[in-house]
Amino acid sequence: MRVLFSVMAVVAWMSGLANAAPPPSSNTPADIDLTSAVLQVVVGLGLVIVLILALAWVLKRVTRLHNTHQQMKVVSSLALGTRERAVLIEVGGRQVLLGVSPGRVSLLESYDEPIITAPQSGEFASQLKASLAMQQKKGSSSDQPKSSASPEPVPTTTEIDR
Repeated sequence: MRVLFSVMAVVAWMSGLANAAPPPSSNTPADIDLTSAVLQVVVGLGLVIVLILALAWVLKRVTRLHNTHQQMKVVSSLALGTRERAVLIEVGGRQVLLGVSPGRVSLLESYDEPIITAPQSGEFASQLKASLAMQQKKGSSSDQPKSSASPEPVPTTTEIDR
């Protein structure tokens, strides 16, 4: 929005300069008409861009409001091929497994009880903080000086996950 207001201010300033500055006596009427025509195009284009950005902002706000009350959410998704996916959707208290391909959506299975719980929004952040804290504890617990002759082995992904 700041950029939008900056562009509007520059356009308004340019239009003020065009109207306030007296035309030089050496210009012909054709030159003056060309300047005002270009200025009209620039101002019109600026207004159209402002209108597009304002409508995008309103649309973003409206769709965010509708998503908060949504009763259906994607719990998990798995790619089966280049264009095929298996998608687990939760609707109400039930979970539905769907097969999705470019031209078709098929019901594979329906579950009355949830088989996978949907991750909470802050779950990843809390796991990342715990992992970083664990890494810092490991680094501070080994206060012994390291020798350059024997490098420390690089942990594998399974050791990091623990």
